[in-house]
Amino acid sequence: MILRGCLAAGKRLHTPVFLRTTRTSLGPVISAQRHCALFTTDAVDPLSRVRNIGIIAHIDAGKTTTTERMLHYAGFTRSIGDVDDGDTIMDYLPAERERGITIQSAAITFGWRDHQLHLIDTPGHVDFTVEVERAMRVLDGAVTIIDAVSGVQAQTKTVWTQASRYQIPRIIFVNKMDRDGANWRKSVRDIEAKLSARPLVLMIPEYTGGERLEGGTLESWLDVVGMERVVFDIGKDSTGATVRREKLVAGNGPSFQAAADAREQLVEALAEIDQHIVDVFLGDDVDGDHLRLPTAELRAAIRRTTLSSQASPVLLGASFRNIGVQPLLDAIIDYLPAPTDRPLPLALSPASSPDRLSKADSKDSMQAYLDPSEKLVAFAFKVIVDQQRGPMVFVRVYSGTLDSRMTLVNGTRGGVKERATKLLQMYADTPEDISSIACGHIGVVLGLKQTKTGDTLLHPQHSSLSKSSKSGSKKHSKMMAGVSDTTEQPAIGLQLHGIDVPPPVFFCAVEADSPQDVRPLNEALANMTLEDPSLHISHDEETGQTLLSGMGELHLEVVRDRMLKDMKINASFGQMRVSYREMAGQEASAEFVYAKDIANKAVKAAMRVTVSPIADADACADSNSVDVDVPESLGMDESGSQREAVL
Repeated sequence: MILRGCLAAGKRLHTPVFLRTTRTSLGPVISAQRHCALFTTDAVDPLSRVRNIGIIAHIDAGKTTTTERMLHYAGFTRSIGDVDDGDTIMDYLPAERERGITIQSAAITFGWRDHQLHLIDTPGHVDFTVEVERAMRVLDGAVTIIDAVSGVQAQTKTVWTQASRYQIPRIIFVNKMDRDGANWRKSVRDIEAKLSARPLVLMIPEYTGGERLEGGTLESWLDVVGMERVVFDIGKDSTGATVRREKLVAGNGPSFQAAADAREQLVEALAEIDQHIVDVFLGDDVDGDHLRLPTAELRAAIRRTTLSSQASPVLLGASFRNIGVQPLLDAIIDYLPAPTDRPLPLALSPASSPDRLSKADSKDSMQAYLDPSEKLVAFAFKVIVDQQRGPMVFVRVYSGTLDSRMTLVNGTRGGVKERATKLLQMYADTPEDISSIACGHIGVVLGLKQTKTGDTLLHPQHSSLSKSSKSGSKKHSKMMAGVSDTTEQPAIGLQLHGIDVPPPVFFCAVEADSPQDVRPLNEALANMTLEDPSLHISHDEETGQTLLSGMGELHLEVVRDRMLKDMKINASFGQMRVSYREMAGQEASAEFVYAKDIANKAVKAAMRVTVSPIADADACADSNSVDVDVPESLGMDESGSQREAVL
């Protein structure tokens, strides 16, 4: 994991309070009394009760819909937001509510079962892949949502590959089980075939007639781990907040047998990858009986295989019908890792502190042994420019504690020193002031004007910094005073691995409507590129156009709408012009005779043009010359001299 041993001797990290009453733009938020309890005991390590998770999926699989139900059942919201109505907590941008899709990843913090969840809802459209990439960089676990009708789709495979690259444990939620054509068995087969993953089915529907899930059949499910019937009383409570669990017994007939068969398949799948469950299964207490296997042992085996990314638990539900979300929240707590369960982060070795680093997979990558009692090490994974607050830098703290008013050293920018003027805990677009961000947690820092996505922030007294960098140069003092310096400086100190940003693939031209609009346009473009590292600005010297490049047509369309509608920039967007260059492949000639009466005199002129390739291609790199010969028979003037022109 990132951090080994979360508590220093005689010190304890305090988790931010869950119970809260605040107000968002959508109305009052009620305190979560049932699931969000305060930590009052010193016997529990706070980091073990933290989950940094993300929701990933193909577009329109139900990510935001599922997240809205999570917030409601956790007691965070009074009512459930709907994507179609445009009143969701997570999709707060006007462009998101207008299009009904997630464009910008949003972070929120809430509680469930005495645990604190930092959740990031990510986009599902391929044009916004970088939003998923930088979220993956700081997550400990992820929930992959699959459409029960469509199965594994193109972007599902993309985000799954991104999660695999960061070795993030995942659980799978097969959503939209209420739709016609839903087939969870096909989805499970797709998971094996298309994602090359080992699914562990933890829940199956209890069919009351046939194989179609209609009406009341959606309300009852079978938990194969605990051998229980899970009933969602959506008839009495349409929000799905009421959930009943009933123990299955042999007298339940087909339902008991279906759950027993599914449990047997689950145990057999675990036995192939987990030796401990085999030992328990063959022990005297169990004696090879799948039903006698203790539920706690089964859950522990599922957690071990999930944390090692050898398998992924699969749950079923229909978020839009408010079914199946509470078991998903329980699975996040039971099976996804805490920060203390993750491997150590990769970092680049600073020459000044080789004793704190060990060799990793490559010669340049190291494993940094970070400690929450040591000096601060944080990673900036996202920047949002707010009109009132300025740059809002989202950070994940890997070591130490980030306190308000603390001076930070940006090692990625050559040791630039900046002050964290204020710290925030974000609830989508609603901030809450906090005094510190503990190790393993995610928060927002204000006051960092030089920090960009992918930067490593260090304590000024961090051991990886040299004495000269700790004291700070005059150049860095200018930064603290608000004087910008565009000179790129070499990185110093310990460097956490950054974020891979794909190159742009789509281009358009942008131009200010008037000279007075040039400066606002340039400022808006600078802010947009600071927020979105996949957005690039360039100037074509030949055509004189300012070019805006991104990941796709929808990407640039969203950028254009934000600049014109939200930022009120007076600018025009259009197609880019291309300067073509061509060269003659072989020699060719043409002749033209011009005849006309001028001042009652017949005048004739003949022109012959010959074009031939130049042996040295570089000779015509900047300009092309054409020799025009006027024949003597037709081109003699009154003085008898020959005309010749060069075009």
